[in-house]
Amino acid sequence: MSNNTPNNQVPDDEFDLSIDSSIDLGLDEDALQDTTATSIAPMQFSRSGEEPTRDRIVILGRTRAGKTIYLSRLYEQCWRGNGAIHMETSSGKSHLALLNAVAEMGEQRRWPKATDSSTYLDFQLTWQGHAFTMVSLDYPGEVFRRAFVEQIEDANTAELIDHVQRAAGVVLLIDPKVLSSGKIGDAADDDYGMVQALRFIRGLPGGNSVPIGLVLTKIDINADLIRHHGGLRGFATKYCNNLIRVVPSITLFGTCAVRSRRDALGKDIPDLTKPARGLENPIVFCLRSIVANRTKTRNETVKRSQQEFIQREIKQDEEAETKDTHFWLWANVVLLVGLAVVGVLTWLVVRQFL
Repeated sequence: MSNNTPNNQVPDDEFDLSIDSSIDLGLDEDALQDTTATSIAPMQFSRSGEEPTRDRIVILGRTRAGKTIYLSRLYEQCWRGNGAIHMETSSGKSHLALLNAVAEMGEQRRWPKATDSSTYLDFQLTWQGHAFTMVSLDYPGEVFRRAFVEQIEDANTAELIDHVQRAAGVVLLIDPKVLSSGKIGDAADDDYGMVQALRFIRGLPGGNSVPIGLVLTKIDINADLIRHHGGLRGFATKYCNNLIRVVPSITLFGTCAVRSRRDALGKDIPDLTKPARGLENPIVFCLRSIVANRTKTRNETVKRSQQEFIQREIKQDEEAETKDTHFWLWANVVLLVGLAVVGVLTWLVVRQFL
């Protein structure tokens, strides 16, 4: 895209955002040893030692990261059947709220209001013949800061922590402009806060198997910034290095949920005349990993059951063999005793006639 592209929009071929072109930012083995050698302990929240029930894909992001817009546009796209995933909420109220949020941006050219309270959204997902229940928590970005930066435990942060503990997959939404702005307070949420969240997830029982996708949002208005640093990989390597240190296998995505353009007054307004880009890719990435983890768990369970069955059979055979051995041992003892008795009686009888 040239610098004089109208409205600072990304041409359709600016970034390849197909799911198969997602970028694995993994470090090599030597780098991994160097980075983990100096790692600190994960955050300590109240939690049991048992592996939590993992029933949701968790979307994490600070204020203005685009969580509400991402969820709304993702749902609208998947509900209308335009992609690989079909989504349906369990609540008619939630269904209308999500679609109305998109309609408001399209018809009234108005961005959704900032989320001021936490709201659970239950979805039924269908992908490649697999059915999933996905629970999403749309929460104020300030709660993320209180939980993972300030590490304050209250009712709101406890709800978010419980939500994160139950993640079967994690999507991190980060606005590149905020991360690179140099404003310590804002960048701390996307840098330090995300690092603590990832350490917390990885520190949970079974946490190492949870797929984590890093999503750079608003790539239409951040195109010049991303290109300046060598594309998605170059930007992430420079500004997301701490996240990569915690999760060397993290996978990078770029998305544009809603394009923006400037009106006659120079104000940024939503523009739904152009399609969203890359919305499903992080979700498909998580679903693929979840299916693989389920298959692996099922195979391990079957293998363990087979091994336990074989062990039971061997034990039963050994017990049966032991019983047989005991039986014949006692039979021989009885026989010998019987022979001894007969011999004694015979000797007594013979002695009487002598």
